Amino acid sequence: MPLAGTSSSGQYSCATASQHTLKDLRIKRKGQPVVVLGHLLDRKGQEAAFEVFNDRIALVKFSDGGMLGYDPIELLLPTEIDDKGIAYFEIRPCRTCALLFPLTLEEAEAEEEPSQCLDCRN
Repeated sequence: MPLAGTSSSGQYSCATASQHTLKDLRIKRKGQPVVVLGHLLDRKGQEAAFEVFNDRIALVKFSDGGMLGYDPIELLLPTEIDDKGIAYFEIRPCRTCALLFPLTLEEAEAEEEPSQCLDCRN
């Protein structure tokens, strides 16, 4: 499998004001925790880890060993990763378009969290 566009160095990424999905990241690190929104209902909402790109499809591995390909826009980044490497996801449905989106750490800790995804806010 091609490894182009991935990096095994650096840190795992969390959702930021400009980066909410795996597609938003310039450098994708193997093992990056994500939540799957994708097309298979039995996997929707499950946590997985990014493995590699294969023909513009992000391959992710689930805790049960299953590996599937997804469009990187269907893979949400965690809100926070603690000092033990455990990823926490705060995911909400957009009040306007009903798509799921992750909160950033700042948004999750704010008194009033956003009720719309980044696209609908802009």
